[in-house]
Amino acid sequence: MALWSLFPWLKIRSTMQTLRVNMVDALQTRRNLMLLLGGLVLLLICLMGALILMNHNAKIPSNFSRTLSNDFKPLSIAPEDLFLPDEPDFLPEVLLNREPRNPWNLEDVRPFWTDPLQDDPEQWRERIKVTIDEFLEGVP
Repeated sequence: MALWSLFPWLKIRSTMQTLRVNMVDALQTRRNLMLLLGGLVLLLICLMGALILMNHNAKIPSNFSRTLSNDFKPLSIAPEDLFLPDEPDFLPEVLLNREPRNPWNLEDVRPFWTDPLQDDPEQWRERIKVTIDEFLEGVP
């Protein structure tokens, strides 16, 4: 048999002590929680009071606020300033057919054409080579 069965009052006493310690811990935790919540509520009340006192005199407009409100009054803008004007109601004429162009003949081309091989072909080859070299040097 267990020792506890011989002394039942010892078991009850230890159970009561454990219960008492748990209740004291719970009350201490609750007390700390209540103190914390009370402090937060007091802080909130103080902040609300400060806000009310700061805004108490704000309802009376000062001269400065009157001049600002007069300077920044809303302006009316004409709709013509906001929107682009309408497009004109005319369309260019549509040509359903046109006169065919006359092809150029040799006499028309002759003032604009110079034969590169007629003068000196080496000069042209040299100019072309220089142009190609400049072009290739500019390529990265």
